[in-house]
Amino acid sequence: MKRYRMSFFKWITISLMCLYFGFMVGKFKQDILHNTIQLLELDATSLKTENAGLAKNLSIIQADLIAERQNNQALRMENKDLNTALDASNNKLYFYERVVAPELAVKGLNVYSFKVNKSTEADIWFYELVLMQSQQGRRTLEGNVEIIFAQADDTDTKTQPIKLSDLDESFQASFKFIYFQTLKGQFTLPKNTHFEQVFVMVEADGNRWNRSQRIEKIYDWKDFIEHGGIELKELETQSEGE
Repeated sequence: MKRYRMSFFKWITISLMCLYFGFMVGKFKQDILHNTIQLLELDATSLKTENAGLAKNLSIIQADLIAERQNNQALRMENKDLNTALDASNNKLYFYERVVAPELAVKGLNVYSFKVNKSTEADIWFYELVLMQSQQGRRTLEGNVEIIFAQADDTDTKTQPIKLSDLDESFQASFKFIYFQTLKGQFTLPKNTHFEQVFVMVEADGNRWNRSQRIEKIYDWKDFIEHGGIELKELETQSEGE
């Protein structure tokens, strides 16, 4: 009987120890899980704080970008206004010289202006070429005009030059005037073509009063396109030849 009693006590003791050990293991796991949850909460709080900081920085960057765009647009508008004012001053000076000091004017044929503006419709351009003659010894001038879009000679990829007369069926290649003549029209450039320069070549026929004359002007089409069609700059001064 005593032996059975000792066995019972041993069994009770072992059972209690197992229960205690299981309880401690469960508590240990619970503590680990609790600590993990606390760490995750701290990480979530840290991420929220970091995200708020990033959102604030992003808002500042976006505000700076908007301000920079506005400044850039204002500068472009100011530059456009300055160019317009400069053109107006040049026009006044041009006509002033011809009225007050005609001896300063280029004798014979002269390309007064060549302008290109983009239409509100896609890929449509309007052009205007104004030819003039100096005041001294005015006689009727007759000749031909050719406008060519081409690439620069040092360009690696070659695109075949194209004449404006091929783009505009109404292009008037010949001219005849005493004072001035304006050539106007519109054109659309073929897709996937990349031109860098525009050549304006004007030839006046010689007669008993005037010598034959050739004028060639080159304009920077690449710069014109990259700057949104604001100003068509001349690359070389006009040249004349008999």
